[in-house]
Amino acid sequence: MPEPTTQQVILATVLVFGIATACQVVAPRLRIPSLVLLLPAGFLLGIIAPDDTPGAVLGSIFPTAVDFVVAIILFNGGLGLTAIKLQAKERSVVRRLVWIGAPLTGALAAVGAHFIIGMPWPVAVMLGAILIVSGPTVINPILDFARPNARVSRILVWEGTLLDPLGALAAVVVFQIIKASDATSIPEGIAIFIGGVLVAIVAAVIGTALFVIGGRLARGNATLDTQVVLASVLVTAGLANLVTQDSGLLAAVLMGMAAPRVAKRLGVTQDPRSPFFDTIVTIGIGVLFVSISALVPLATVEAIWIPTVILAVLLIVVQRPLISILCSFGSNLTRKERAFIAVMDPRGIVAAATASSVGTVLVAAKVPGAQDLLPAAFLIIAVTVTFYGLMAVPFAKALKLRQQETVSGQEPAAS
Repeated sequence: MPEPTTQQVILATVLVFGIATACQVVAPRLRIPSLVLLLPAGFLLGIIAPDDTPGAVLGSIFPTAVDFVVAIILFNGGLGLTAIKLQAKERSVVRRLVWIGAPLTGALAAVGAHFIIGMPWPVAVMLGAILIVSGPTVINPILDFARPNARVSRILVWEGTLLDPLGALAAVVVFQIIKASDATSIPEGIAIFIGGVLVAIVAAVIGTALFVIGGRLARGNATLDTQVVLASVLVTAGLANLVTQDSGLLAAVLMGMAAPRVAKRLGVTQDPRSPFFDTIVTIGIGVLFVSISALVPLATVEAIWIPTVILAVLLIVVQRPLISILCSFGSNLTRKERAFIAVMDPRGIVAAATASSVGTVLVAAKVPGAQDLLPAAFLIIAVTVTFYGLMAVPFAKALKLRQQETVSGQEPAAS
């Protein structure tokens, strides 16, 4: 691949930042989440100017850049969790959604991908693992618009934030199994998952130490505080990913949950949620959605869009309600609260980023059906984000769960 020209780099930067910002500014005027605009805008960019997108310009560097930006976003999601206290019954529901609901979601999605889209089993299982994730990049903005009651919001935010890194690690496990394709690959995959979790924990401890030490040295300087936060997150994610692919995402979430608490206990005055940091997160969300959507080839989308949309509809109307009923059984949630959880499961940027990175490698390895992985993930993300984004407010109103004030812990800026 030829080196991109300076003009291409400049044009790609201008287009992506300009489109992302325009979508995020216009969306509130239209009273819709910006994600509903970002996905089609990025897709159109890829059709109109395929050589002037970040993916084309950065080449092999693009997946690494995506990983770092996603780590910053997930760190921010981890910070949000520290302000959202779960009750005992709510923790039980979240645990079930993560440890029971997620594997069932992946299994059902894989079966659907095989029999409806026609994907070979290895790629179908890969897509199922990718579709486990939801994430704060999509759930927080949608909840900010819908404003359901606090209990429902707490459960959905915790579920989405925890599923992002765990789903990415699960996808890495499946990816390793597909590449190995032998009798020892499944135990090796499980070992990779466990090892990834352990690496993430160690990296989060290192990152938290850097966060606290840097915060103490910054001495309350707001500009330096933000720089310390960014640097510690990037170092943490980078070190973890050097050891195990995508473990940096889990490390970022864990660090976001732990670092402010540790700093407070040690008497370090540091506010990681500065307006500037929030702006970085908002820009990152917009740029990533536009950039990754621009990678999706039109020809493949045209070939698989009907069965993929059918699968997305089944995930919305069958899979999620069943998972919600199972995982909230015996809780103290009302019937209306359980119903809202049953109609809220959008997929987000981690699903897109994972599909982009592993799909490229599997295509290069000539795995049959791998070329359909990113387009299928993109279509399902687009359908779920559009459906839940547009229907969340009517659902909240119909169930009489809508509040008048923004739920604490949400990020209006990311909407």
